[in-house]
Amino acid sequence: MAILDKLSLRSDKHNTEKGNSAPKEAPPAFESASAANELPPSYAADDPATTPGPEELNRAFSNLQLSESPSFFPEPEHCLAHLKLLSAFHSLKEDVGYTDGLFGLWNSTYERAENKEEALAKLMEKRWALYIARAVERFEAWWLELLCTFEPARRLEAKEMVSNNQRFIDFPSKGTAQKWTVGMLPPIDVLMVWHSFMLNPRSYLEDCIRFGLMNLWATGMPWTAVNAAIDTSFNYNVTDEAKTSFVDKTGRNWDNADDALTKSLNCPRCSQMLQIPWTTCSNEKQSPEDLAAMSGTGYGDRSLSFICHKCGGEIDHDLLRVAKFKKETENLILKDWPLGGNILSPSMGIPDAPPAYDLIQSHGSFPNRLVGMELRSKILELVDDTVNTHPTMNNVKELIEESIKKKEVIKRVNSRKAYETGVLKMGERLAVRKMMSRYWDNSSIFALELGGAVIRQGVFVEKMHSLDWLHSPAARTTMTRLLQKYGRFIQIMAAEPKHTCVPTLDVDLGWHTHQLSPRAYYEYTMTRCKKFIDHDDKMAEEVLENAFEWTSRTYEKLFQQVYSECTCWYCEALHSKHISDSTKIFGTSKHERALDNFYNSGAAKLCPPSNSAHISTHSAVKIEENDRIKAAVTEGLRRRRQATLDGAYEKARKRARAKGRDIPPRDEYYYGTWGYPFMMYGPYMTMGMMGGGMYYAGDPCVMPVGAGMAGACAAGTCGGGVAAGGCGGAGGCGNAGGCAGGVGSSCGAGGGMAGGICGGGGVGGAACGGGGVEVVGVAEAGAGGVRWLVLCWDRGLLWMAWDGMGWDGMG
Repeated sequence: MAILDKLSLRSDKHNTEKGNSAPKEAPPAFESASAANELPPSYAADDPATTPGPEELNRAFSNLQLSESPSFFPEPEHCLAHLKLLSAFHSLKEDVGYTDGLFGLWNSTYERAENKEEALAKLMEKRWALYIARAVERFEAWWLELLCTFEPARRLEAKEMVSNNQRFIDFPSKGTAQKWTVGMLPPIDVLMVWHSFMLNPRSYLEDCIRFGLMNLWATGMPWTAVNAAIDTSFNYNVTDEAKTSFVDKTGRNWDNADDALTKSLNCPRCSQMLQIPWTTCSNEKQSPEDLAAMSGTGYGDRSLSFICHKCGGEIDHDLLRVAKFKKETENLILKDWPLGGNILSPSMGIPDAPPAYDLIQSHGSFPNRLVGMELRSKILELVDDTVNTHPTMNNVKELIEESIKKKEVIKRVNSRKAYETGVLKMGERLAVRKMMSRYWDNSSIFALELGGAVIRQGVFVEKMHSLDWLHSPAARTTMTRLLQKYGRFIQIMAAEPKHTCVPTLDVDLGWHTHQLSPRAYYEYTMTRCKKFIDHDDKMAEEVLENAFEWTSRTYEKLFQQVYSECTCWYCEALHSKHISDSTKIFGTSKHERALDNFYNSGAAKLCPPSNSAHISTHSAVKIEENDRIKAAVTEGLRRRRQATLDGAYEKARKRARAKGRDIPPRDEYYYGTWGYPFMMYGPYMTMGMMGGGMYYAGDPCVMPVGAGMAGACAAGTCGGGVAAGGCGGAGGCGNAGGCAGGVGSSCGAGGGMAGGICGGGGVGGAACGGGGVEVVGVAEAGAGGVRWLVLCWDRGLLWMAWDGMGWDGMG
């Protein structure tokens, strides 16, 4: 349905409907040969021609039998309850986006825009972005004021992070799962933020430990209460008790839209209480350019700018992030509350604790010592009543860079080590990077910026709504099937710990459902994989695609079944690549047999491109590189990758014609969330987000990397020496982006992207490569000659790029 048609149906909906808005035995660690070859239950009903009535369609989820305590491994009922919750989130998003006038954003204001359809789509996304920004603020109030009343929470102190402190060490396996009632549930927007928070497992564990919320960690998503609150039409209905409790404890209204249109905030410089508008996009005098960009200067806008009427200083998001770091430095000094990012072991994801007799042995405590002992006064002075200063997190980064260059500083910080050399250890470098990652683009009290997490998770919500498995007559069978695939997915993770595994949509539903029972998920992955498996919320598109190809090939090799049960052009091209790259035995490879079985069984007919379990791409983001050499390498590798995919697609078409079947053409356009078409340049591109500057904490579709970019590491914290080497792999920069390692130093976002180049001025630098790619070196010459040259190995070919002229291959 077109945007304008939907608007006419939904414009009054907000006003008329307001206010209604013991563990089981786990599967075996590895399947037997017979189990591996057994075909999982079908995704389709036995008789697809039958047209069931509403009661029959809702039967699968209308009366779920859910246990009070989390299960070690998810059950089909948990997945169905999860789908109900996602459907409620989808309905909420539709209501918010199509409510004309919400937050002062009226459709009539944007009718004078050059492209009316595009402007209206952006307008609806802007309403949603503001709604989420407000939801995150409301979640923070709920977390602090309401949750802490459920248990005797006590903040973690740095002195407790030692091996003989059982409260710290055993936190993930302790706690009592609480029985929640519908009267204890928060508003749906707060529930949505909590849901996305739990889908970042290590960040969620870190903050539960920091805030002492052991019982909350053990409880997870209270499925019984949540399921009872959502009816078969996906309306979220709670008791008056729940509404009264939330309002009394948090001081907020039950409905997000009823809260004030201004944000109460103390000026970081003079502490004056201010009322900052959430958005200035409601100003009818905006220029057409501002209308197109959805730019604004309110608290919920990207370009926040507000002048304090007492001290005259400007307040923006950069200042608020530094103010957060200053506040946490004060808490470190006065209350011994550790800085974020170094609570968990970067490799294992478990509480990181040194021997009790020597806290200095903990690399994770290094940032606390550095900030608390050496940088405290300088950091506290960054934000004062001097209105001429305008600090950013880059100033914090520069303070760290300057201090760790000095051996005498390192020796003082590590003074209890008699053998201290003054050279930063690898673990200490990593600890600094992890700590800094908690503060880039994040002024909240949490380990990650939750608004972007909710936005990215919305892509998955859209896909689940499109698949509509809830209303399938075979819904329970579908859940059983995807849980079996999810179990196999974990097996691959356990067997190949150095590889990144990427799920299909069906596997991702099982994975997400499991993560919503955090303690059970922790115990399961620790048992199966020997570490707490994280769920990466941001992955570079190319990294995600390469990893998905590897996961698909490995799954088909192990289980002799296709991994992505989808017949779109991309998945067909991927199947063709697997066949081309595989070793044939007696004329037919395992991958070819798996694909033939997929078609000969009739399963492929039930998996059209528009409604099947495609690659899950909600975490895909585009890399924004500020260094032209590295950007050229990244772009060249992308073009090379695209050419390979094009060739595989042509092979797939030829093979399909020989088999007497058709392959869907390559669609050029896909419809976004609000019905506006936009270009889809790859199978991994994130759908459902408009991108750009309408989000208050940065574009959730983009990961900036490189020196001076948000998320950059401090120089000297990457690789084996100062400003030399790339970081990646377990515990790398992760969500924060790249590193600012000085000349010629960067890291591959997501750990393993082939954009991380060392060297800085001479041939001989090396980089980590993704998907069989290795950057051999970078050379730079003086002015007037060839300014730079990149050599790159890709599957046996040496590719060269020079001075922006493009790529050329050599055998």
